[in-house]
Amino acid sequence: MAPVLGNRRRRLIAVLTAVVAVALVFVVRLVFIQIVDAPGLNAQAEGNRSVPLTLQAVRGTITDRSGNVLAQSVQRYRVAADQTLAGDSIVQVDGKGQKWTLQQIIDRLAQITKKDPARIKSALEGNSQYSVVAQDLNADQYQELRALDIKWLAIEAVPHRTYPSGAVAGNLLGFISAEQQPQAGVEVLADSCLAGTDGKESYERGADGIRIPGTTVTEQQVTDGGTVELTIDRDLQWYVQQKITERQSELGAQWISATVLDAKTGDILVAAETPSIDPNDVGASKEQDRGSRIFQSTYEPGSPIKTITMAAAMEHSDVGPESQFQAPGSIAVPGTPHTIKDAWDHDTLNLTSTGILMKSSNTGIMQVGDKIDDATRYDYLKRFGIGEKSAVNFPAESSGTLAPVDKWDKISHYTTMFGQGIAATPIQVASAYQAVANNGVRISPRLIKSCTSADGTTTENPSAQPEQVIQPETARKLRGMLEPLFTQYVGKSAQIAGYSLAGKTGTSQIAGTNGGYLPNQYVNSLAGMAPAGDPRFVVGITIYNPATDKTSDNTMSLFHDVMAQTLITNNVPPATGELPEYAPTW
Repeated sequence: MAPVLGNRRRRLIAVLTAVVAVALVFVVRLVFIQIVDAPGLNAQAEGNRSVPLTLQAVRGTITDRSGNVLAQSVQRYRVAADQTLAGDSIVQVDGKGQKWTLQQIIDRLAQITKKDPARIKSALEGNSQYSVVAQDLNADQYQELRALDIKWLAIEAVPHRTYPSGAVAGNLLGFISAEQQPQAGVEVLADSCLAGTDGKESYERGADGIRIPGTTVTEQQVTDGGTVELTIDRDLQWYVQQKITERQSELGAQWISATVLDAKTGDILVAAETPSIDPNDVGASKEQDRGSRIFQSTYEPGSPIKTITMAAAMEHSDVGPESQFQAPGSIAVPGTPHTIKDAWDHDTLNLTSTGILMKSSNTGIMQVGDKIDDATRYDYLKRFGIGEKSAVNFPAESSGTLAPVDKWDKISHYTTMFGQGIAATPIQVASAYQAVANNGVRISPRLIKSCTSADGTTTENPSAQPEQVIQPETARKLRGMLEPLFTQYVGKSAQIAGYSLAGKTGTSQIAGTNGGYLPNQYVNSLAGMAPAGDPRFVVGITIYNPATDKTSDNTMSLFHDVMAQTLITNNVPPATGELPEYAPTW
């Protein structure tokens, strides 16, 4: 019996040993799972049921100087589906659950979203856990979809950019992409204020795809964008845009721009141009019309530069408002085969400095410019902002073209006196005349007035540093010299009852891409101010390549309308006779 008992004992020990060994394997594995590999397994399990969400920040608002909204983001909605769960479902109808087939659900979704049922069906087929069914839905559609309470549908708020005034200031405002990224204009310029910070959160869902209550975790708070206030006057901008659009149709011009500056501050009240762009429908405009030519397009400014030449001569020579010159119809350029002519044929004229500006004589300003050296004239062009970007620093803004003085040859020595051989933007020309209007103090233009963040903190955008570019008395004399254009010459048609005006017209040729000038193609311009004695506003007009009426006279009616409306809008009292009268001839 002893051997039998021994065998049983050995078998029992072997069984117990095996059981213990198996138990130890399970224990070790349990320890490994619960302690060693627990973080990884937990993360994997959480990943299988955790759903990350991005909470889109609402882009900030752009307003005009009076708080009128020019651009804003409004809530639109997007509905997305988990294709792996899409199918027959319980749907809430009048607060009661009903079992609907997938086809019934598709038909109802199509009815609410106004989308093709076939496209909705396609969006529900597949293995994606996130498939967009419809987007750009309004609040009413959101409420109807939400009432259905379909568990495998998610309805998300999505900011949508809208421009309530359409094309008003559209070239300034710019636009954004479908991904809410700024593409042009103020949208780019002020993006640091307008752009918010997206929020991040996540939640867990069960096997049925339903959000588990109480599992939402906010990882980053959403911060909406701020409000940008512009210096623009929306209503005045609208008025001017209507006027330049009418004028473009009449003249067949390639484009027209009109700028209104506050003479005392440099603030831009109007920066209108046509063709314009409606940021709500960017595709409806040509690509070349989607920027702002006021800041981005250059041309040879022509005769408005004569005022800068005159200012330099008045401060660095014996030239005064009634200095006497004999202006022939043409002058041969010494040492070259070239001859410079006036825009009209004439015998020698006895013109004063005032008459040279009034009649816009090239041969007259050549004699004035020869009174001073090129380095001085170059310095004055720079002082008046020619050859440099404005303080606005508009996206893709051009600095124009002003060659260094050591690059001037015998021809450019003269052509720079009357605005050829250099290039400027409309805003540069208007800004130059702001200095004349403001007693010689130039303040580079300002477009953005302030930024108010989401928490209500307002940060002012200061005006550029004022610079005394000419003496106050020089500026006053220049205004007196620029007044006869409107009292004795072609500007009579632009007179505004009760107000004195001062300004300078220009007609310049359009340069070709391969050198030389394009035949019969011109730029007509006018920079003027009112009231002339103590100007409040400067208006700059640029008419590019008109098909008819190619003289600067074509700027007068537009200047009248824009300046008159500006004065009325801003309640500027009538003012005349504040300046000395200078004789244009002798």
